[in-house]
Amino acid sequence: MIAERLPGRVAAAFVGGCSRLPGQLDHWFAGHCFDRLVCVGFLCVGLVAAHLVAVGGVAAADGPETLELSSDCWRAVFQPGRGGSLLALAVRRGGEWIDVVPDARRPENGMRPSSWLMLPYSNRIRDGRFSFGGRDHQLANAKNHAIHGDVRNRPWRVVEQGADRLVLALDSTDFADFNWPWPIRAEARIRVEGDSLVQSLVLENRGETPMPAGFGWHPYYRRWLTREGEPVLLGFAATAVHPDANHDGLPDGPPVPVPAELDFTVPRALDGRGIDTCFAGFDGRAVIEWPESGVRLRYECSPNVSHLVCYAPVDRPVVAVEPAANANDGVNRLAVGEPDHGVIVIPAGGRVEASFRTIVETR
Repeated sequence: MIAERLPGRVAAAFVGGCSRLPGQLDHWFAGHCFDRLVCVGFLCVGLVAAHLVAVGGVAAADGPETLELSSDCWRAVFQPGRGGSLLALAVRRGGEWIDVVPDARRPENGMRPSSWLMLPYSNRIRDGRFSFGGRDHQLANAKNHAIHGDVRNRPWRVVEQGADRLVLALDSTDFADFNWPWPIRAEARIRVEGDSLVQSLVLENRGETPMPAGFGWHPYYRRWLTREGEPVLLGFAATAVHPDANHDGLPDGPPVPVPAELDFTVPRALDGRGIDTCFAGFDGRAVIEWPESGVRLRYECSPNVSHLVCYAPVDRPVVAVEPAANANDGVNRLAVGEPDHGVIVIPAGGRVEASFRTIVETR
């Protein structure tokens, strides 16, 4: 059999690739004879499909471009072919559904997408340059400080799919231009169950030396749900903030105590001022609430999610509340011995796991 002569990963995909031929071909195979040229043609189709499926290059085209998960409380739409990102998210309030993130499928919202994974680090690395393990590293996209890692625009393979769950995978060796010195494998596991949306991840170091790592989720929420200008409350506990006097999203020095104007220990409304701050010592719990709309979201994160980045621009009706492991520019904070850098050193062949649960309450 042809599949038996192919490498294991491609062999499995070959069978799957052939199974994707139009249903009419099955009828033709059963009732007609084919000359050698036509048979070779079908073989080529199967092999091409096998290659693309095996390398994960057609994660979106291999099935629906978007995949929806739903429960009694949630409707979530993801796009595997573009970072496994979240395009839309709605919660049930009584007999209606309310979008809590801007629906990225609507051009007028100007989002692409509404939430994404940041791997193998969160946020920025100054000038894309850092030192680790006695070696200097320079990343691409230095002008933008190599922002948000290098998985949010990559196609992810669909490993498992159901009405209420989704598992996606990415292998950096499938991309010759992957922007990280170590090879990695990542898996994103998403499910909706009752009042909870649970997102978890696994990050593996496939390299031969220890690797500095981090991660984060970057959800954008609608500032207003049912009335323009309605208040949105934010609440969480943190022990410090990373100072950013230059307002470039990069720390200027060691963490400092949380100033009164950025203290959200007691939930309070975001005022008209913008906010773009990386909080350290985050305890993994947060609240985002729209009292007028009767919608409340609660975060419960794993202990290694020790940072929270809050971003609320003054010129757009959105607010990002981003749970993350590492601080902005965490690898360089680690290099100079600063505390609260949040970087996780993964040994060669090792892995790290994390989870981010969002619980909805409505009235």
